[in-house]
Amino acid sequence: MTGRTDILLKEVKEVLEWDILKFWSGMQDPRGGFYGKIAEGLAADKDADREEQLNARIIWAFSNAYRLFRKKEYLMPAMNGKDYFIQHFIDHKYGGAFVYVDSWGEKKDTDAILSNQALAIYALSEFYGATKDDESLKQAINLYKIVEKEFHDLTLGGYKEALTRDFNVKDESRIAVSHLYLLESYSNLYRVWRDPSLRGVIADLIDVMVSEFFNPQTGHLEPRFGKDWNLIPSGCMYGVDLEASWSILDAAYASCDMDVINHVKDTCLQLYKSGMDGMSGEGFVVYGKDADEEIDNQMVPWVQAEALIANLCAWKYQSVPEGADYAMRIWDYIKEHLNDSVDTIAFRMFPMHDARACVQVMNIFR
Repeated sequence: MTGRTDILLKEVKEVLEWDILKFWSGMQDPRGGFYGKIAEGLAADKDADREEQLNARIIWAFSNAYRLFRKKEYLMPAMNGKDYFIQHFIDHKYGGAFVYVDSWGEKKDTDAILSNQALAIYALSEFYGATKDDESLKQAINLYKIVEKEFHDLTLGGYKEALTRDFNVKDESRIAVSHLYLLESYSNLYRVWRDPSLRGVIADLIDVMVSEFFNPQTGHLEPRFGKDWNLIPSGCMYGVDLEASWSILDAAYASCDMDVINHVKDTCLQLYKSGMDGMSGEGFVVYGKDADEEIDNQMVPWVQAEALIANLCAWKYQSVPEGADYAMRIWDYIKEHLNDSVDTIAFRMFPMHDARACVQVMNIFR
C-alpha cells in the first residue's frame, strides 16, 4: 500500500476540493441555503422544495472541509448553510427539525423523523467543531435532548422512527439506518461536548446496534423491526453493513471505553465481511438483497463511498490485508465511472458520504 499512498492522497484531495466542494458551492441560493434539487445537466432547480437531510449533509461537508483546510471558501458555504438551517429547518415552536421546506423556506413537511434529527445534530456539531459557534452547539444539544425525551423508548429499547411535529407517535418501527445515523451524530457531538450522560447513551446505542439489529447468523444488519422488535423481513443493504462496520467501531473509540471497543470489534469485522459479499466483478459493491434473497445489482455512489472507508478501516484497524486492495479497486471504479460526471449518479451527488470518504482516506494516512 505504501507505494500507492501518495497518489491516492493526491487524488482524493483533488476530488474533494475540485469536484465535490466546488460543485456544491455553486448550488448556493443568494436568498440563503442551498437549492433543493439538481435538474437536467446538473443545473439547480431553484423552485424545488428543500430537503433537510441534503442540507444537513452539505453543512457537514463544508464544515469538515473548513476544519481540515481552514480555507475561507469552505467557511462561507458552511456558515450560509448553518444560518439558513437554524432559521428554516429547526422548529422554533416545538424544537425538532422539519423534513422539508419550500423554495422560500416556508415549512412544508413538519413531521419529526429520527434520521432528520440525527443528521441535524451531525451537521451542527460539526459546524461547532470547525468554528466554535455557540449557537450551533446549543441547537445540537437541544436536538439531542429532544430525541432522548421524545424518540427514545426506555421500556422496549431503541428509538421510534417518526413523530408528529408536537411529538405524538406516527411510526414506532425500529429502522437500522436511522439508528446508525443517530450513533454517528451522537459520537460527533460527544467529540465536542464531553457530557457524561451522552457517553452512556452512546454505549447503550452501540449495544442496540450489535445486540438487536445485527443478525449473527447472516452477518448483516436487519433493516427493520416493529415496535416490539418483531422482525420485518427486508433483506439486507450491503452499503449499510459496510457503513456500520466502521462507524460502530468509530463510535466505540469515541467513547474511550476499551470494554465497549472490545465488545464490538468482532461484530464490526463480520459486518465488513458480509458487506463485501456485494463486491461485483466490475469493481463496485452492489446495493443489496430483498426479502426473497434476490440480488439488487444496482450501483449506488454512496455505497461505494462507504465501501472505500470500510475497506481501509478493516485494513488498518482489523488486520484485514485484502482491505487495502479492495479499497484501491473501489477508488479506481469511482475515478473511472463516477468522478466529474454530468450524470446525476455522480459520486459528488452524495455530499456527506462522498466528502466523508475522501476525508477518512486522508485521516487514515495522516
